[in-house]
Amino acid sequence: GDNIDVRVPERSIPERPASSRATVAYMISLTHCSPLKSDSRQSLQDGASVLRHSIYLNSYENFNVSKSRYGFKMYAIVHPDAKDCAHLLEDAGYELWVRETPINVNDIKREFLRTKVVTNGCCGEKEYLKLWAYTVNPEIHPIVVHLDMDTLILKPFDDLFDAMLDGDTSPARDRIPVMHGKPLPPSDLIQAYFTRDYNMAQPGRRHVGVQGGFIVLRPSMDSFEEYRQIILEGKFFAGSGWGGKGFGGFYGGMTFQGLVPYFYDEKHPGTAVELNRCIYNNMVDDPRAKASFKPDPLNPKIGQCRDSKKECEDCREVDLSTIYSVHFTLCQKPWSCVTFPNDGFMKLCNEIIHEWFKIRRDLDDTVVLETGDQTIFEQRNGMYWPQHFLGYCKGRNAQNFIPIKIPRKR
Repeated sequence: GDNIDVRVPERSIPERPASSRATVAYMISLTHCSPLKSDSRQSLQDGASVLRHSIYLNSYENFNVSKSRYGFKMYAIVHPDAKDCAHLLEDAGYELWVRETPINVNDIKREFLRTKVVTNGCCGEKEYLKLWAYTVNPEIHPIVVHLDMDTLILKPFDDLFDAMLDGDTSPARDRIPVMHGKPLPPSDLIQAYFTRDYNMAQPGRRHVGVQGGFIVLRPSMDSFEEYRQIILEGKFFAGSGWGGKGFGGFYGGMTFQGLVPYFYDEKHPGTAVELNRCIYNNMVDDPRAKASFKPDPLNPKIGQCRDSKKECEDCREVDLSTIYSVHFTLCQKPWSCVTFPNDGFMKLCNEIIHEWFKIRRDLDDTVVLETGDQTIFEQRNGMYWPQHFLGYCKGRNAQNFIPIKIPRKR
């Protein structure tokens, strides 16, 4: 019979531009390796592979669906202590940057920071590793996005990029959801976008740390060098933080989470944008501080807004379709195979975990198309909530997660 062409007429699809506007560097950092054979060692590759695929789906490389004008390239900043497991990221499509911590802790001038930073936050002084993102060559990548591995991109970031590169007449400027409705700085002044982690601060705090798993920045050797000098000066004080100005006293305050707001709020005011944390880097968190750990079911909105405003947006109630990126913190990691009640505040956790598994499935489908390896399909036989986990969970908890099958150079 005749082959009937049922494709959509080309004119209804915007013409794919001959090349991307720019290639954005997407980076993650690896500070250490989990023990061999541990669930978290395997999940390193699972998390990194699905994150990469979510970026691919929302980039120029997938233009017919994404409509994005920006290409992508994946990098992993790897501490020498983590070299043993870094090949898992290389196999998942990341270029490795093996780097020492940008400063030697022994060179920090003041004793308080020098002795305390090594146990601060998740990773001590190794958390400064993320600062290498500023050293990307801007001729190759005018913009860098540094993410945690347990994040997921759901929509293209073109508006953020356009507003940096296109000047003050860019229509994208009107679409950027700035936290608390603040005005956007002039485009050529925008050096970074981040979200703040109000969970780590008590209401009434003047300076709130950035959430460490999400930053969009313009690379700059000058910025990198200035950060290094700030750390080496060591002016971090007990009770008053960086520069004695109140940037500290919260989780990770001595490292990335406290240093970044000190850099942009104190040293370079008006050059960074705090994005709406329900739209970018949504963590499905409660915006109110509870006096006790027993929330009143009849009065869920009780408690003071953590951002010290009279009213606060609840990131647990936003529509999935409006979210650009998510971060699996309170929702647990997708590879934990955990479900939440579907009727309450955690319903959005189920939705974003399901998105992760949809992207995982799409990645597998893509690999089957590229390699012809049908055995990948045989892995989808997990019968635990199969409509939710799409066959990738045999039961609850991480040991029942079916890992991504093959190391793949892509």
